[in-house]
Order: sequence, then structure tokens, then C-alpha cells
Amino acid sequence: MPKLKVCAYIFATLISLPDFTHASEESSFSVNDYLNEILSLQANFKQTIFSPTNDVIDYSEGSFLLKKPGKIMWQFTVPSIKKITVQEQKISTYDANLNQVVIVPFSDRYQSSLANILLNNDSLMSYYQILSETTNKNAYSVILVQKKSNNLFTRIKITIVEMLLTEIKMWDASDQSIGISFDDVIINAPLADSSFEFSFPKGVDIFDQT
Repeated sequence: MPKLKVCAYIFATLISLPDFTHASEESSFSVNDYLNEILSLQANFKQTIFSPTNDVIDYSEGSFLLKKPGKIMWQFTVPSIKKITVQEQKISTYDANLNQVVIVPFSDRYQSSLANILLNNDSLMSYYQILSETTNKNAYSVILVQKKSNNLFTRIKITIVEMLLTEIKMWDASDQSIGISFDDVIINAPLADSSFEFSFPKGVDIFDQT
């Protein structure tokens, strides 16, 4: 997959448990309740993009920050430096290889995105419905499917282990998927607003489309 297409695909994407044995309207609230109770989150992540035949297209690593009501930062360190921030209803994407920053509004097209689901948890059940749930000791996973055909993703799988968000996998209409695993997760620790700020490197090209 060409670099720009991979970047665009990445861009379109920014726990003792109850004993769930089957999908139900009642159990769906527990997924929302868990996400709603996350006010801040810090973690390292590993992200893999898979083709429809499950071949690895792209792999990256970095760190992730979230602070409600409206701040997210994905900081990619492997294989190259990228930074994606969501704050003040804007998405800023810095790519060190391209030496550019692109700023776009956080518009309606992102309402079913992962970023909005994590920040505004009502979006989860507004755009997706539970297909199945499984529980194994201290691990819980849920598969959600889209309610509308124009969602960014057709399916989402969320896995929670020992009360920590550990993995999210998302499939698009072509059955290409993104898998994100989280390590060293810290939930609801104080997180300064300044953690989401960064100065653009000198000489970088800035494309502000807001």
C-alpha cells in the first residue's frame, strides 16, 4: 500500500468484570459504562494494518494519551515519527518524513471514528450494536457491528483485561483492518493539558484547512 494511503487510513481511525454470557441490551450498557468512566488514559501502543487476506500492510508503535472531554494524542515513534492530536475540534497530523502538518476540522465524518468513540462514548451505541460478547476469567471482549452503512468501520472488537483496555480491532467495508494493542495502561491519572501541545518544527509546511 502506498505511504500516503497508509497514512490516510491511519488518520481515519483517532477490565473484575460482570459475568456476560450473551449479548443483551443490559450488557451493552456495561461497555459504555466502562468507557464513560475513563476520564484519562495513558499507554504505549502497537498498531498493525492488515489486508483483507490478513497480510500485514503496515506496523507502527508509539504512545497514546487521552483526556476528556476532547483531547487525544497518538505519537508514532516506529517506523517513523508522526503525531496526531485531536483537541479544540481540530485534528492536527504531523509527519516528519513529509515535513508537514495538516490541520482539519473534527467534522461529522469522524463521528463514528475511534477517536470520537473514546472521547464521546454515546457514539459507541449510536453507531454500533453488539453482535457478540465473550468472557473468560478476567478478560472480556465484545464485537460491535455498524448500524449505518456509511460508518468508517463496519466492525469493532474491544478487549478489556483486568479492567484495562488492552486491544481494539476495526474492520472497514473492504475487510481491511487495524489492530491496536495497548501496554502499560494507566487510567484516570492526572494528565496536564500541556501534554497535548507541541510546537511545529521550524521550516515545516503547515496546511490549515479549518
